[in-house]
Amino acid sequence: MRLLRRALTVPLATVLMICVIAAGPILLAVTGVVGLATRSSRPVRTVALTMAYAVIELRTLAKLLSGQRDGDQLVHEFLGLAYAAVQRVLDVRVVLDPASPTKGDIPTDQPLIVLSRHCGPGDSVLVAWLLTLGYGLRIRVVLKSILRVEPLLDFAGDLGCLCFLDRGDRARRQIRELAASLTGGQALLLFPEGANFSWPRWRAAIGELRSTGGIRAAKRALQQSHTLPPRTGGAAAAVTGAPRANVLVLTHSGFCLDGRARPWWQMPIHRELLVRTALVTSSALPPPDRLGPWLERVWTQVDAWVAANATASDTTSGPLERGPDQRGR
Repeated sequence: MRLLRRALTVPLATVLMICVIAAGPILLAVTGVVGLATRSSRPVRTVALTMAYAVIELRTLAKLLSGQRDGDQLVHEFLGLAYAAVQRVLDVRVVLDPASPTKGDIPTDQPLIVLSRHCGPGDSVLVAWLLTLGYGLRIRVVLKSILRVEPLLDFAGDLGCLCFLDRGDRARRQIRELAASLTGGQALLLFPEGANFSWPRWRAAIGELRSTGGIRAAKRALQQSHTLPPRTGGAAAAVTGAPRANVLVLTHSGFCLDGRARPWWQMPIHRELLVRTALVTSSALPPPDRLGPWLERVWTQVDAWVAANATASDTTSGPLERGPDQRGR
């Protein structure tokens, strides 16, 4: 099955990326005219970023096919190139909130579980860049199995950097086993919301809570309109697998003025992604079977922080609550 899938996806992706690069000059000329007519640089920037990604994809895929086996180095190089392209082409950069813990505040002798907000296409790449190049962590990321159709991700999964989840109990077992394999300096990146924020998903999540008897949870979710209700299963599985791991709660301001979802085709330009992190030591975490209420409280704080810090002009920090065993500055 894997060989058959790659026999289809690798040639298709390669041809597509080559076509993007070859057609790039013409597309840049056309979008330049469109940009002049609409008084917007977004069309040209979109094409330029697509071309940059095509180059990065082909370069990284060539390394994988030639036998590159150092997954951490591969991820480091890919994220460095991707962030440089986003900075230069879109004028988008990541800014760490001053109240967040620094690299030196993260214990290197213990593994780390990162619980991150997820909103909009591409934010996961910038979050991964911050963790890898900003905090110096060796990340492990869980992804939906459908993403194996992207050959770059598919091959990276063989190197242990990525974990493609099945459904239900099997997915939780995968997360637990991956967390148990973590060592000091390694971080498992999870997105408790399960998907990018969107209004249809937000309404569907509230409807699901109501239909399953979670009236109080549904009322809470109605008041938290910047995030989806967090799912406990993955986080609890990770904590079960790595009971000594600390937890880093990560949220960000998003790319729209209201901090919510944006159309996938509308590239952000001249924006800062303000990121706030809070470190929770393993001793401050509740047992895995009582993690649900804790995660709900944390996500209430995450939602409040996003609401207070969404606009580009507002760079003040909102309250991510810290207990006595939490670190940060």
